[in-house]
Order: sequence, then C-alpha cells, then structure tokens
Amino acid sequence: MTAGLLPVKRGSHLIIDDIDGRKIRSDQAVTDWRGLVMSKANWSPKHPQLNIRGRSENTSVTPTRTRPADKFVTSVDPDSLNGKV
Repeated sequence: MTAGLLPVKRGSHLIIDDIDGRKIRSDQAVTDWRGLVMSKANWSPKHPQLNIRGRSENTSVTPTRTRPADKFVTSVDPDSLNGKV
C-alpha cells in the first residue's frame, strides 16, 4: 500500500467530505439535512429551533375612529395672535 491512499474496498468509492475536504469511503459517508456529504464523525442533527414557524398575528387596530372633516381658518384677527382680547 502506498502512502496517502486509502485501502481498496469493493463496492465503496472515494468521495470528498464537504466539511473537511478529506477523502472518505462512500460507505462511511452520510448526507446532512443541508445536502452536504460528510463523514459520520462530522455529522450533527438539524437543530429543532430551525423547524419552528412563526404565528400570524392580528395587527389591525380595533378602536378606530373616522377622520374628522378638515377645518380651515378663513380670516385671522391680528389682536387674537398677540394675546389681546
């Protein structure tokens, strides 16, 4: 056997580990939930918090009022602006 090569095993081919970049045998490889191929030593299960979905909330405002009519000032008394009556 030469240095750096894995021993020959019938029915198992060499693949590259997506995490380490090492050569591993296909019978020692697993596929992660993300689709990555890795050795059994690098495998970890999907975290349960990734499966949680948010709930929809009612964001409408319940006590609504209609908008009052616009009131425009047609004339201004200059004495009322200075605080005089």
